Amino acid sequence: MKLEYNPRNILRVVSAPLLQEYFDQRRLLMDFDWDTFSVESLYTAWMALPAAERQAVSVDFQNAFALASKHGIKTIIDAGRSMGVDLLPTLGQGRASVEKVFRVLLDQPEIFRIATYFVWADNLKRYWYRRHDLPQVPPNLSPEAREELRLAISARYMRDEGRGEFCEIEVYPRGDAHYFMVYLADHPSAVVCFESSNQLKRSLQQRAFDVVFRFEGASGSLELHAEGSGELRQGLAEMFVRCILRQVVALDMAPRPVFALELLKDPGFGFKIEPSDGIKSMRVRSIRLGADGSDGGRITFTAPPRSKDYRLHRFIDRGLNATNYPLADLKVEHVTIQAQMLQGNPRPASFTFNLTSNNSCNLKDTPEHNKIRECLKRSEIICGRLR
Repeated sequence: MKLEYNPRNILRVVSAPLLQEYFDQRRLLMDFDWDTFSVESLYTAWMALPAAERQAVSVDFQNAFALASKHGIKTIIDAGRSMGVDLLPTLGQGRASVEKVFRVLLDQPEIFRIATYFVWADNLKRYWYRRHDLPQVPPNLSPEAREELRLAISARYMRDEGRGEFCEIEVYPRGDAHYFMVYLADHPSAVVCFESSNQLKRSLQQRAFDVVFRFEGASGSLELHAEGSGELRQGLAEMFVRCILRQVVALDMAPRPVFALELLKDPGFGFKIEPSDGIKSMRVRSIRLGADGSDGGRITFTAPPRSKDYRLHRFIDRGLNATNYPLADLKVEHVTIQAQMLQGNPRPASFTFNLTSNNSCNLKDTPEHNKIRECLKRSEIICGRLR
């Protein structure tokens, strides 16, 4: 189990030479006696630093802690590959994950910074809007295209919500996709805080809020994170097509289905797994069915916990009233699928994920999850580009 963040936890698991290199690189604690190092003595010295320097170190430590996991390490590798840097030799050093991450922070600070953005995007759970019907063309990454998108997004938010006057866009490649991180100025808010003294300061601040585009040119797939109405997200998608893809395309107001969940009604359905996927098996753990009409509703069929030998479709056959609600007349609204991998440390990994009829999915942008995506595409559960 991962420990809750506490600066002392960082100081306990990172070696003294690595900590000394970190502080020396920033010209901090130059008088500290590393020969008599202890966690408490270093913590005390750090806490005695001026507020701005102490807080900068705290941000680094928190970011390193957030990346100190199996997923975080793989995200760093992804970020390095996107910049043409092989970090596997670097990440092979160190006793613990946080030490490996610290090594990257010291040697490759730009890759470290980008990896923190990817992990943040992977952990966004709500307000994702997906569609697989965009033009299959590479994105235009020129300054002119980004500026056009920046102005369009800012103008839309200012017109509709009175915020977003200031806007910046950063673009990062990751595997087959490009991430467009859009930062917009939120409504002003009164902030009461301490600024390097024991005196309260009251000021107005415009914090940034975020819009994220994740686009795969080869498949025409867009994943858009934006809080707001369907109309707003539709407008943002159209801006992306016009400004970044340089295409004049009328997008359907209702995105076409991304997941062909109706296929999973068939008891004989099988996932098309190939050896290169690294997947041992994939099984449906639960299905939620919905009935239309004022007297309709929802019903969920779930496999027993930890059960490996179950027949979910037999349970569905016994549980449904086939006269009033034939399975063919019900819509699959939500499924839970478990993927058992061939490898893992110390035992083969297992991933459980959800797909919904409104194009929601909690698979992340990781090597294992992308292998699962490829299997779902091959099995025609992910529809891909629909014509």
